[in-house]
Amino acid sequence: MITLEDKIAITELIARFAHCSDYGDWEGLATLYTPDVVTEMDGLTMRYEGIDQQVEHAKASDQQAEGKNRHFNFNLMINEAGGQVHAEYAFMNVNAGHVPLSSRIVVTGRMRDTVVKTGEGWKIARRFVRFDQNVQVDF
Repeated sequence: MITLEDKIAITELIARFAHCSDYGDWEGLATLYTPDVVTEMDGLTMRYEGIDQQVEHAKASDQQAEGKNRHFNFNLMINEAGGQVHAEYAFMNVNAGHVPLSSRIVVTGRMRDTVVKTGEGWKIARRFVRFDQNVQVDF
């Protein structure tokens, strides 16, 4: 059974993903995943497998947004069922822009992370992304 301390650590894990992705902490980002992590996106055949592909996707996204990519995660629910722990939450990806009032919402949706407790703390083992919009990812 997951404890309150586990739930706090999982909440921090999700927050660290956003922080590392948004501010270019690629080494920190790599520590958040299990070696065999897989990210899948609803309606897309593209998958990111392993830590290197997760980090490369984040770098490409950062480059495309000129360093102004911001992830906002909210409505987090952490559940344990069937021997697995899931963190489910809504997300909003924003391009912060370079000048005031130029920010724009890029995409919204839901994420479902399967997380596992390791000797180094909680890690993301699988991520499933469901977008609210019809999204075509080419990187």
